[in-house]
Amino acid sequence: MNAATFQEEALKLERLLYRISYSMLSNNEDCADAVQEALTKAWQGRDSLRNQRSFRVWLTKILVNTCNDMLRKRKKRNWLLLQEDTILVSPPETEDNGMEQALGGLSPEHRAVIVLHYLEGYKVREIAQILSIPSGTVKTRLLYARTSLQKRMRQDKREEGGNKHEKA
Repeated sequence: MNAATFQEEALKLERLLYRISYSMLSNNEDCADAVQEALTKAWQGRDSLRNQRSFRVWLTKILVNTCNDMLRKRKKRNWLLLQEDTILVSPPETEDNGMEQALGGLSPEHRAVIVLHYLEGYKVREIAQILSIPSGTVKTRLLYARTSLQKRMRQDKREEGGNKHEKA
């Protein structure tokens, strides 16, 4: 794959890559780093791509692996205590804040399959290839994640209903 073709194909997938990385990392800076690192790895390993039609799945797999590496490193980081004069900045409010919170409650493994399948439209077979797991595991994770999201939504509705009655 030459540089022009690689760049053209990568640009087509730019928004997809950012959505996937943000769904896994929930941090704009880490998201940008993950996408950049994944594109660099893909460019360096472009000769390993056997079929150009598989570029989307191949690049997504590289990105997911990069995000998982970043999540592992994040767990190992030593967190510094903030000084009292440190200003805390909260993330911007988005339209899908409820969905973001619900997805944030899932483990990275379950969040990844939900995002890839329902938000990005990947097939179970493609997700299995991206995550290097059996298709049956993808289906199980989807089932578990859907069940978990449904429970969370029911709980949120009950809490909202209780709050409305308290205000009356």
